[in-house]
Amino acid sequence: TSDPVVSVYLASVVGVTDSTPDSSYVAAVYEHKVILNPHPRVPVSRHDALQHMQKNLDIYEEQAARAAQQGAQILVFPEDGIHGFNFTRLSITSYLETIPDPQEESWNPCMKPERHNNTEVLQRLSCMARRNNLYLVANMPDLQPCPLKTSPTSTCPPDGRWQFNTNVAFRYMLTLRMKIKGADK
Repeated sequence: TSDPVVSVYLASVVGVTDSTPDSSYVAAVYEHKVILNPHPRVPVSRHDALQHMQKNLDIYEEQAARAAQQGAQILVFPEDGIHGFNFTRLSITSYLETIPDPQEESWNPCMKPERHNNTEVLQRLSCMARRNNLYLVANMPDLQPCPLKTSPTSTCPPDGRWQFNTNVAFRYMLTLRMKIKGADK
C-alpha cells in the first residue's frame, strides 16, 4: 500500500478578524487521500461506520496538531474527508449525525457530549479544535428530520429526513459556530 498524500498549506491572511484594522491570521488547508469504505453502496451498522470514520479522524488529529505547531489559527479539512464518497442515500445512513443549528442552540460537543446522541464525530472535531487551540472547519454528512408529506408542496423525502453534505466550524474555546448545508443527497 502507498502512504496517503499529505499536504498542509499555510498562509497568512490579512482581513477583518476583529475590531483592529489590518489584523491577520494564519490559515491552513489540509488535503489527504481519504481512507474509503471499500463497499460504499452497502449499508453498514453505526458501529462499522464510526470505525471507518475514526481512521480518517485519526489522521485529522495528527494534522491538526501539526498545523497548530506551525502557527495555524484556522484549519480547513477537505470535502468528504471523514466519510468518503460514492454512497447511496441508504448506505450513508449510518454515517449521518444530526447537526444542531448553532443559531438555535449553543452547544460545545466536547464539553457536553451527552446533550445529543450519535454525535461522536462532532464531539471529536470539537475536542480537536479545543486541544489544538484552533478554529476548525470540516465537512460531514448531516441528517435533519422533516415532516412527512402532508401536502402536495412538501419537499420532504419519503423516508422523513433530509440528508446534507454540511460544513461545520468550531472555535477552540466555544461552541459549534457555523453550519453550512449543501444539497440534499
